[in-house]
Amino acid sequence: MKQNNNNNSGSDNKEIEQLTEEFDEKVNLIQNEDDDHHNTSENNNKEVENIFNQVNDHQARRPSLQLDLDTQPEQPQKQKQQAEIPFDFNRFLEQMKSRTAKPITRYFKSFLQAFDRRPWTVNEQIKIIQDFLDFIYVKMRENDIWKDMSDQEFCNAKEGMEKLVMNRLYSATFCSRTTDDKERDEILYQKISIFRWIRERHLDIPETEHNEAFFTFAQSELLKMNNYKAPRDKLICILNCCKVIFGLIKQVEGEAGADKFLPILIYVIIRANPPRLVSNTQYIYRFRNIDQLQAESGYYLTNLMGAIAFIETMDDKSLSITKEEFDSHIEQTMNELKKERPSITLDKEKISYESALHPSRSSPSISTQSLLDSSKAVNLLEKGSLLAQKTMQKPLSFVGKLFQGLTEDEEESSPPLPPRPSYNDQDLQTLYNMFPNIDPTVCYLVLNANQGVLANSIENLLEISNQQQHR
Repeated sequence: MKQNNNNNSGSDNKEIEQLTEEFDEKVNLIQNEDDDHHNTSENNNKEVENIFNQVNDHQARRPSLQLDLDTQPEQPQKQKQQAEIPFDFNRFLEQMKSRTAKPITRYFKSFLQAFDRRPWTVNEQIKIIQDFLDFIYVKMRENDIWKDMSDQEFCNAKEGMEKLVMNRLYSATFCSRTTDDKERDEILYQKISIFRWIRERHLDIPETEHNEAFFTFAQSELLKMNNYKAPRDKLICILNCCKVIFGLIKQVEGEAGADKFLPILIYVIIRANPPRLVSNTQYIYRFRNIDQLQAESGYYLTNLMGAIAFIETMDDKSLSITKEEFDSHIEQTMNELKKERPSITLDKEKISYESALHPSRSSPSISTQSLLDSSKAVNLLEKGSLLAQKTMQKPLSFVGKLFQGLTEDEEESSPPLPPRPSYNDQDLQTLYNMFPNIDPTVCYLVLNANQGVLANSIENLLEISNQQQHR
């Protein structure tokens, strides 16, 4: 999965909105020109109707996210190899706007119209959307535009369709009214606010000079989730956050630090306190292609669920702290919050010490079911990350290529570097802060080799830094 969609999120979203509006205009034009094909449209509608007629709420639940930690480490490499062709949503929209794709656009528009007819429960939404995507993928593969594509290219086309569908249905599917996501978001956000005094030592995280730069970037990725509508884009934010955490672990402790991953993720969440975290996590789990929630992606999402579950039940026994110190911090923070936000309420009742630590006791209307089963959360905390160990042992292919290129050019006179693009200055400074042990010129070269994509550049520089440590 390429992490190349999270830069300049504001401008990207505006461009996507503009392109989808153009797509709508083109679809309407095609349909107006094809009124003589009324019978074909009726057949399309009947096929789409079958998707909605087969809905059974009792059978609509999505399979549990089952990850085998014993086989987990072998899969991320395979996933990375399959992602060689970059995903280009703009290209997909252009394909959808062509006349050859008009049968697909008819199905798409018929589906949206049928979906809007009435409200659906979240389980019905999951089944309806997944059934439609399975149906439309078959139709796309039969279409002249996509039928001769390679598997990788068609995988990108499927990603494009999922993103297009979920962008359109976002208001109905994100934080659905038929769930308690909104209430749990509020409770978690308020609880994290009360725990904002927590520091690395309380979670047994080693304090190093590298922490701040890595933590800052990791929490910024979590905060970006609300800038996107597609499950894929939100999941990439999580992947970027987790990869940076692994990078910090490799820099500081090497393979021996794999068990620090989840505590650091918990700490990053507390620092960031991203709004609507429960809703974002549930939305990804419900509507992301299940095939894409395997290996690396599924592992990171499961760990995020485990981190949320830990925070939801966190008290003084969960931390390296005395009961007296814990109570003192809580009391002080509660007083600070009252001054900062005196109107903080939940169900018209002011939050108390007890409701902050144990919200389910004081708010019986809120579901007590955690994002992740408590036994799974404990298992994640105790066993640590086998994937982290595998990640730390990966061959440094990028590093070898980079240093090979530098060696080949040593005997030749190097031309002066081109003018540095101004939009890279802030990203370069981030790289300098995160990797003070790496020559600034190398940081510059890596950033440009990745076309300004900061997340990919960090991943490459982590490999370089790791190789330098083993010399």
